[in-house]
This record gives sequence, C-alpha cells and structure tokens, in this order.
Amino acid sequence: MLIANLIFKESVKDEGFNSSIIFECIEEAVANNIKNLVIAPAYYDKNSKSSIEKVKEIVDELNGYLKVKDIDINLYAGNLLRDNYENIKEYVNGNLGSINESNYILLDIEECEKIDDILEIVFEYRLRNLIPIIVSPEKINEIIKNNKNIDKLKEEGCLFQLDPASLKGVYGKAVKKTAKALLKRKIYKFIGFEEKIDSKLINRNISDISKEGIFIVTSEKVRRNNFKKNKRKRFNIFN
Repeated sequence: MLIANLIFKESVKDEGFNSSIIFECIEEAVANNIKNLVIAPAYYDKNSKSSIEKVKEIVDELNGYLKVKDIDINLYAGNLLRDNYENIKEYVNGNLGSINESNYILLDIEECEKIDDILEIVFEYRLRNLIPIIVSPEKINEIIKNNKNIDKLKEEGCLFQLDPASLKGVYGKAVKKTAKALLKRKIYKFIGFEEKIDSKLINRNISDISKEGIFIVTSEKVRRNNFKKNKRKRFNIFN
C-alpha cells in the first residue's frame, strides 16, 4: 500500500486546477499501485482556485466517483505551502490546509535563500504544533554544498520528501548527487511528484520510502506531541 504526494504549481498559476487534470494523474497512480494520494496544490491568490476548501470539494467529489467505480485508491486534500510569511497568514486565516486535516504540512522551499531563513518559517508553524514536511530538500543550495546542513532542519522536527526525478538527474548532477546522499542517510519519509506521476521514476527505493509515510493518512486526523517541543526563543508574529 503506497502513498504519494502530488503537488501542483504550474497548473495552479494557469488557473487550470480541476478534477479532470487530477483524474489523469489518478489513472497513473492506480497503474503504479499507489493506494493513497495526497492532492496538494499551491495557492498564490484567490484566482488560483486552490484554497483548502476548494481542494476538499474536488477531492470529495473524486472519492465519491472512485468508490462508485470501485477504483482502489484514496485521495486526501492538502496544500503546498510556500516558504513566506504571506502563506503563514493564509494558513492562519483558513485558506490553506494541512494534509488530511492532520498536523503535517507540505512546505515548499523556493523563496528562502538560507537555511536560517527557512528555520524562521518553520518556527512559526511549529508554534502551532504543525510538522513541516520539506519538499525536495536536495534542491536547497546549502544542502547541495554540504548535505549535513539538513540536520539543522531535522533538529527542529522537520520531515522530508523526495522528488523521484531528482534521482534521475532531471534537475542536474548536483541535485542528483545530493538526493543520493540523503537517500543513503535515510533522510526521506515521503515521495512527491510535480504535476503528474511518472511511472519511469518509480523503483524499489521509491516504493520503500512511500511506505514510510503511510501513517499520516491512515492514523487519526490529528496526532499531537509526536516531536520534541521547540525551544527556540522567538516572537510569534501571528495570532
């Protein structure tokens, strides 16, 4: 029983996030024995049509259809949260959501240039007892330079998601090398695909990682106190 996170960035920007696009991905997931699929689009503004309520609406609709058709896969709603304070506000205001209403969030790292900046964002979510799953840490420059730098995020309770395309060199040799090093260190607990699922990227390593993250969607909706309390002394800038 495999789980994967499917994140949408470009289709959201193009205002093309809808059930028909997702259904094409579902067919590929089913063909690759993925039994649990998290649908997690990014949210840029109200024109994105990807608020958590909209995602839940689409996911509920698709789950109903899959049940009627006896298609063996479960979908779960979530959002891809961007690494900025605006998205923290959107989460606080209820426009963005966690995976399946749990205390696990998918955090994309594209805007923060340094790990210390990422830690500031992580801290805000940890204050709310949320556990960030860092998407594609193998693409972060400081981690590419020295993969041990990921330990700073690990110490703050973060978990990590691998983009399988990284292992195939899609993003360059440096990212591929970093992904392999982190894989060897058993850093990853989840796998995630961007826009679509590519069966050519799925092998035994990917399947094994996938099984690591199954507890998020098969356990109770909210698990508290799974990780040590954050001891960093900062100011919470949001209510």
